[in-house]
Amino acid sequence: MLIDIVDQYDSEKKQYLKDLRTQIILQLSTQQDHKKIVAFLSKVWIINIEDNEKKIYLWFPNEFFLAQTKKIFNKSLKESVQTVYNPQYTIEYIVYPPFSNWSDLLINLWELLNIEPVKSKEKDPVWKSLTYELKNYFWILFDPYFRFDNFIAWANNQLAFSSAKAVAENPWTTYNPLFIYWNVWLGKTHLMQAIWNEIISNNPDKVIIYLPATKLVDEIVQALQHNKMSTLMRKFDDVDALLIDDIQFLAGKDKTQEIFHNIFNDFQLKKKQIIISSDRPPKELLQIEPRLKTRFAYGLVVDIHAPDYETRIAILQSKLEIKQETIDPELLSIIAQHITTNVRELEWALNILLTRKKLSWNEISEDDVYACLQTLWYSIQWRINITDTSKQNNKWQKSFDTIVEMVANYYSISVAELKSDSRKKEITIARQILMLIAKKHFRWTLEKIWMYFWWKNHATAIYAISNIEKKLKNDEDIQHDYKIFTEWIEQ
Repeated sequence: MLIDIVDQYDSEKKQYLKDLRTQIILQLSTQQDHKKIVAFLSKVWIINIEDNEKKIYLWFPNEFFLAQTKKIFNKSLKESVQTVYNPQYTIEYIVYPPFSNWSDLLINLWELLNIEPVKSKEKDPVWKSLTYELKNYFWILFDPYFRFDNFIAWANNQLAFSSAKAVAENPWTTYNPLFIYWNVWLGKTHLMQAIWNEIISNNPDKVIIYLPATKLVDEIVQALQHNKMSTLMRKFDDVDALLIDDIQFLAGKDKTQEIFHNIFNDFQLKKKQIIISSDRPPKELLQIEPRLKTRFAYGLVVDIHAPDYETRIAILQSKLEIKQETIDPELLSIIAQHITTNVRELEWALNILLTRKKLSWNEISEDDVYACLQTLWYSIQWRINITDTSKQNNKWQKSFDTIVEMVANYYSISVAELKSDSRKKEITIARQILMLIAKKHFRWTLEKIWMYFWWKNHATAIYAISNIEKKLKNDEDIQHDYKIFTEWIEQ
């Protein structure tokens, strides 16, 4: 086998192959973007020249880099080989992963092409190319906006932020796996994508993949249906670091959990980086296999809590600076005192207010702020004392959380089960009743309802509410329970 003879090369033969590769790369650089060359050809080597067959053999570490090289460089690479070596020779591609750590034929392309090393905070032109290629690999695209330097860290997320940054700067050696959990809208997307952006900027030749758990399920289901599981597993074998978002959505999906368990074990064995996010700690994940929960806790487990008032003000001001806009600090104070648990809603509020400002050509007023808060589902009394408004809003929000706990206790189930996708009858009935209560008694929008219960979309919330309304007309037991719950609200 060709690979077997490589170890027998003497230093002169190795140097000859390295020199030839250098000349080919320099020729290729006259036609192609230098940073693309570095990103995809840093670990593509010439391992043999077969004069009888008139072929030059190129080695690739995995199928991913081979596919991208053929897509981007196939014609120009062939022309470069024929220009530099011999116009009658062709290229033969070889993929052999066990050979990936052998570096005797490696040359420094950064130095050869006079490219400055990429700094994590710089926007590298090759970034768009890389994310496009990675999108075609697992169809997930990243946003370069999400970086560590524009992430607002506060006391309750400092450990998670520091841990994420440490992993991004030293992947494969620090906190593996890293498990981060948080409530909804506290900066999860920003932090996860910042990790990816940092790793790929410093390691452009690596395959770094981000997958929402729902996308992972889709990938596995498709592979099973089309009998392509081996192809999918080869794709994961090419991945150097894997970020899985919202792992709680693997709940109840036994086959997916079994396959992911194998992927996880393989990554651990090969010391590949794994980063996982969830809405709860590993031990509280429902309908997740115990062996998976144990593995999730192998490395570092950190959490994020809601930002304090001062941090919320800082977040608002940071968003305004990015948008190059200003709003009266007193008006920002009203927003920060009302929106206490949702970082995303802070940005939504600013967007609403700035849109009003743009359309009306007037400065933002206190009336605009209160109208904005009502648009975002906050029940308030118009123009009352700011402190009192904050207290009332907190009480309003707390009231529904209290009702959820009381309903859970009434049916002898947990709050976590109510927010899961369990189809058990008693859990489904309790969840649907709470959705109806949220709509009728708390005046929540459908979007807020399905977000609170981690439901799929508006349609599922509509179905759930419609279904329980029909049952209320005919089922005396449900009528009895609903009456008790509404009486609790009125107390």
